[in-house]
Amino acid sequence: MEKKLRLFFILVVLVALIVAIWGCYPYPSEDNTKMADYKTLESAPLSPVVSPLSPQTLACQTFIDNQLTSPQGGIYTNYQSTSQIENLSTGHEILSESMGLLLEYARLTENQPLFDETADYIQTHLIIDAILLWRIVENGDLITDVSATIDDLRIYQTLTQAKKKWPLNDSATKIFETLESQLPTKGFQNGYLVNYYSAGSPTEDKTVEVAYLNLAAIQTLAAARPETAEAVEINQQILLGSFISETLPLYYKSYDPQKGTYRNTGGKVNILDSLMVMQNLAEVGLYSPQSLYWLEEKIISGTLYSNYDPQTGAALDTQESSAAYGIAAQIGAVLGNDRLTEHALIQLKKHQNADQTSPFYGGFGYNDNAYSYDNLQALLGLVYNK
Repeated sequence: MEKKLRLFFILVVLVALIVAIWGCYPYPSEDNTKMADYKTLESAPLSPVVSPLSPQTLACQTFIDNQLTSPQGGIYTNYQSTSQIENLSTGHEILSESMGLLLEYARLTENQPLFDETADYIQTHLIIDAILLWRIVENGDLITDVSATIDDLRIYQTLTQAKKKWPLNDSATKIFETLESQLPTKGFQNGYLVNYYSAGSPTEDKTVEVAYLNLAAIQTLAAARPETAEAVEINQQILLGSFISETLPLYYKSYDPQKGTYRNTGGKVNILDSLMVMQNLAEVGLYSPQSLYWLEEKIISGTLYSNYDPQTGAALDTQESSAAYGIAAQIGAVLGNDRLTEHALIQLKKHQNADQTSPFYGGFGYNDNAYSYDNLQALLGLVYNK
């Protein structure tokens, strides 16, 4: 009996010891990333086709001009108008995102009058208290007092590149100076890019949105403002580490600096977020062959959908996005990948409205509505349409 009790006691001690050791290790999180096998760019980027612009490009631009542009020159978020203010943009609100994409289109197509007009609009309507507001309602009360770093970086990079082509007008110069002054002091927290910031205290974001990491723009900023040099390395490592797996060679949505882990929202991967990460990598001459092969296969087969399961890699819907095809075409152009751009444009043009009697003719609309992001990203892709 005594021997049995001794054995039982030893067993209890061993179990307790195993439990104690196990407790020293963190529970597995969603983050099981594996660094992708990144390659450096070898091909020259594709050149925009601007002389002349293709009929599809002109038709999309005309749709945006006629149906999504306010009398003052702002790009409406939605074709349908509503006065209801929500947490997310609705109706005829104007976004810095939209104006930044239009500014980039003007640069790519060497349309200096459009570039100057867009810069004038941004300076007049979006710059308040030395902050480039991320959304407004024209001639209405302010609905935000913060700036979105993803939009600021895009506009800053576009202005930097445009300076190499032509002298910036007064508005563009002021915007450039504002962003170069504000971003180093308010756009980063301990070297990590914040998502939003205000004229007051810096925003204390708990996570970094990986799609926001426009590394090319951060590098450009660091060259002008050396105090941001540390941010280049920090945010580059976040970008490079966001690869999910070979099962689904896409990218996590956000990164938690305190925990050192990545996350997706709602247990799914949104294709637009991952495409923006691929675009940010491509802009600095990097790409994952696994991601590129996956993207080419989905586009050529016409099965590029909106959401994917990060564990199995399976599509969670069959919804297609004109913005996704537009961004894919741009990725191909940056990488000098004619095949990717050509097939992305083939799929994109299937969604372009060809009914000349429709108010959506030339544009990309769904359920009697059209969205600025879809149409502007499509427009930027169509710039490479031959």
